Amino acid sequence: MQMKWTRKSRLVKGMVHLAFASILLLLWSQDVVSSVYPTNIAETIVDVTDEDIIFSEVSQTKKYVPSVLYEILGPLSRSKRSMHNEYARSDLVYNRMRVLHLMLKYLIGSKGPEVEIRHFVNWDKTILIDNLFYVRPTNIQQVQRIIRVAAMMQMRVRATGNGYSRAPLYPDEGNIMMDVRDLARFDGPRMELIKPSSKRDYYTVKVMTGVFLHELNTFLVNNRVAVMAEPLQNNDTIGGIVSTSSHGSSWNGTGFGDNMVEVRMIDSMGRLRRFAREQHPELFKSLTCGLGLFGVMYDITIKVVPTKVVKVENKIVPLYSLLYNAAMFGQTVSNNLATEISWYPFNSVNKSETQEYINSGKIPDEWSAKRDFVWLRTINEAEMVNQSWIQGPNFLPTGGSLSGSNVTGLLRGKAALDLARSLPPVTYHYLTDAFPYLKPPRFGSETSTAFMITMDTAYRRPLAAIQYIIEFTERQIRSNGTTPINALLPRLVMNSDCHICPANSNIHPDNSTGRSVVIDFLAPPSQDGYYDISREFIYNFRGDLVRPHWAKRYDNIPGIMDIIRDVYGIGIQKFVKSREDYTLDPCDLFMNTFLQQIFGRSRIC
Repeated sequence: MQMKWTRKSRLVKGMVHLAFASILLLLWSQDVVSSVYPTNIAETIVDVTDEDIIFSEVSQTKKYVPSVLYEILGPLSRSKRSMHNEYARSDLVYNRMRVLHLMLKYLIGSKGPEVEIRHFVNWDKTILIDNLFYVRPTNIQQVQRIIRVAAMMQMRVRATGNGYSRAPLYPDEGNIMMDVRDLARFDGPRMELIKPSSKRDYYTVKVMTGVFLHELNTFLVNNRVAVMAEPLQNNDTIGGIVSTSSHGSSWNGTGFGDNMVEVRMIDSMGRLRRFAREQHPELFKSLTCGLGLFGVMYDITIKVVPTKVVKVENKIVPLYSLLYNAAMFGQTVSNNLATEISWYPFNSVNKSETQEYINSGKIPDEWSAKRDFVWLRTINEAEMVNQSWIQGPNFLPTGGSLSGSNVTGLLRGKAALDLARSLPPVTYHYLTDAFPYLKPPRFGSETSTAFMITMDTAYRRPLAAIQYIIEFTERQIRSNGTTPINALLPRLVMNSDCHICPANSNIHPDNSTGRSVVIDFLAPPSQDGYYDISREFIYNFRGDLVRPHWAKRYDNIPGIMDIIRDVYGIGIQKFVKSREDYTLDPCDLFMNTFLQQIFGRSRIC
């Protein structure tokens, strides 16, 4: 009897809190205070019919939390708590979230979307969030409703797609994850080809933020257009690719977001805002790699070029002749439209050495990393091609893993190279289909770290960085028979004037070619030496202004925040100023605690 009464008391208490919350929040929503905005803000607002939303547009320049709800609305993130027992802490968070859950459902209303409490794990199991609120809106009115309710309740919202990022760009525990993959466009199709006009003398494609890259690529090929910046994984969403400055491996290809010429996004007051590169060039230097801090991207308009038929060549070349020869490396990367280089450690052991290793576990004395081979894949425009020769998308023969092969252990490298050897030496594709893609990776099987370093005219910096990874790997193989990485994939990207893009023209050591080399290496998250090589690499090349790719694994490196702040310097200041000038998120509704350490708190609220 006592147990039943206790449960009933808790329920009554929760309903009382809910009633007070409803009254106070609705009263607060009517307290419209004066706003200080740029004079041209009105021209960026897109009119969207949203009569079903009961909340007024409330300026966030006045911060207010109903005191009666302080206990419920207090901070829920792990960093704010000092409990030694993780299970007790998680249970306490969950119990408090259940009350918030009732409030969220009530205030969002019957037109949805549904609000769930979920445990989140990203695809490579490097990000774990015990409890968060998960919503998956299907229309813009639902997005607006979520944002306005979250602002009133002093919660934070982060937009996500397929969960492929290895970095902590997700919402903090106890806050709202907004999955945008089902979001439909209210004034057109999810993907639309726009012809040249007097405004823009080139083709563009308008695409919803939650569209997958493979969906966009099919659309591009069918319409005979292309983008010169294709990431390896085509199961990412377009919004995620743009927000983290994802890239391809082309001599003259910038990050994907640099092709964005227009964007519509929903700000922290729930308003749909439109920005074009022609009218807002300074803002686009931030939006090109916005990390989700400017709002929920709704749709993105990208510049495309007429497609071309290209020739893809697969070669197996000695590692030493390419990666320890500056002249050959420079000639290779600069003379091809796109270049992919892949090294799988310990791949040159012959049949007798392989059998010796299997029998004894001993590393052959004759083996060295310099004796290994690399898979060199180049893409160039084809001349005369029979239409029947043109093939479809070019998937890597790796079964979803970047480093290839189902073989485990040190002999994985040899098996991966054998897969590359099995490929036809020459194939022909439309440009978009020629870029190498992965089939969906196995959940939790592999993670990736990527650092960018500016390429100098003598190629000293990139080759020193590549050779460091090779020689670190060889030492570990020699010392204990294990490899810290499964694959090294040096890639290329042209720099831009984006404030915090890793391929950044404002980060210019001596003799820059205007391009960066991406030092991308992969392994299962628990692989021996993987975190060691990441840490040692970035500290060894700190003087060369090395910086991590925003979407990859780097938050485990001690001191990484200082490195990021140092390398971007004034770029971070300009990024923060853009957020303030355009008042897209004056009170950090779209922030999380990780990004707050880099960019700081809002100076407006």
